[in-house]
Amino acid sequence: MELSIPPKEEIFLRFDVRDIRKTRLQEILPENLIALEQTRPPVEKAEINRIVLLTYKVSAGRIGFEARIQKITADYRVLLNRLNDPAPCDLRFWPRIRLDLLPSVRAFYGESEVQVVDISGGGTHIILQKNDCNAPEIGQTVKLKFIFEKGEVTVAGKILRQWRDSGKRDHVAI
Repeated sequence: MELSIPPKEEIFLRFDVRDIRKTRLQEILPENLIALEQTRPPVEKAEINRIVLLTYKVSAGRIGFEARIQKITADYRVLLNRLNDPAPCDLRFWPRIRLDLLPSVRAFYGESEVQVVDISGGGTHIILQKNDCNAPEIGQTVKLKFIFEKGEVTVAGKILRQWRDSGKRDHVAI
């Protein structure tokens, strides 16, 4: 999904519950890189490779995605590598599962593997596979199976919301 953040847009980087830093977008670069102004307090070199949640406001609320801090340039720009597609988010619920574990989390709805966008205190955001004819309905209780490196767990949850993004992917909030 293409990013559509206007230049100089106010951006929030969430390092943890009590560490949210404001900055501004400088430019969107090729290969999922994003250049930001330095934050206050500044992003330090020790924080390179750290995963943060980047959020910004839109008319319908807040959009966010995870990004890895790649580099701090000589002119104090912070370069981030976007790790997933932007999606609606709520800062109050981020995260319950550490972001650096998400790549090793697999999830299944029935027999179909789904993409996990976020697992948080408020629920789970997944993307169904294209042409999944078993798409759940709002209000329906579903079971998700999560497989981690050291085990698996099956949970039940109620479908709260469904939407289709501009890339025609079906999103589900549970």
